[in-house]
Amino acid sequence: MRRINLALIFFFLTLACCQWGVPTLGLPSYIWPLPSQVWATVWHNENELLLHLGFTAIEGVGGFMIGSLLGFGLAVLFVHHPPLEDALYPWAVVSQTIPLVALAPLLTIWFGNGLWPRVAMAALFTFFPVLVNATRGLRQTDRTTLDLLHSYAISPWQLFWVLRFPASLPYLFAGLKIGSTLAIIGAITGEFAGASKGLGFLILVSTYHIETAQTFAAVATATLLSLSLYGLLAGLERWLVFWQNPV
Repeated sequence: MRRINLALIFFFLTLACCQWGVPTLGLPSYIWPLPSQVWATVWHNENELLLHLGFTAIEGVGGFMIGSLLGFGLAVLFVHHPPLEDALYPWAVVSQTIPLVALAPLLTIWFGNGLWPRVAMAALFTFFPVLVNATRGLRQTDRTTLDLLHSYAISPWQLFWVLRFPASLPYLFAGLKIGSTLAIIGAITGEFAGASKGLGFLILVSTYHIETAQTFAAVATATLLSLSLYGLLAGLERWLVFWQNPV
């Protein structure tokens, strides 16, 4: 609670500075709108924001789930088949050197102008952090316990469920929490490449018409979506990985 209270105090102080400090600088509203103006925009355009939020949420969550499954599945293969990791892991690293923003128009060409290009972009943003953290976590096994289970002639899959998977959960959730925020960024990035719905589309249109308060409202809505997904995973982590919780 102390950490949450400090974060809330900082947040409200920032809002107060923007509300009463920015006007003293003489900045026009189309450069930096006041928080009250942003809130008024949210209030009067609630239905439109919710519509675009729904599309971005579907794209982001769908891409997050696909990217997480692919990253974790490949990590399992890497741990059980090291030669496969030697062959593919360097290329997974190389894939992160490609500017993913540049792939958005290509994904639109390949998958059409529907949900799937944005889902694919969100999956690409999610895939790598989950892969890296899951691979490391699956290898964080106690050597003594591992030798003991091998002495009982346990099968590789039994070893996975009994030892490797529980040991990997703290690392896996670290990757999932990173991927959850990146997935929403990926979905919005994909919407910049010609979408007709979504928060990214709303940001583009409002920026083009210099409706800065609308832009801020869309950015704030996207931030709340990312925080909600992150908070859901953090709560799930506290429930499942209870042995890691601080006393």
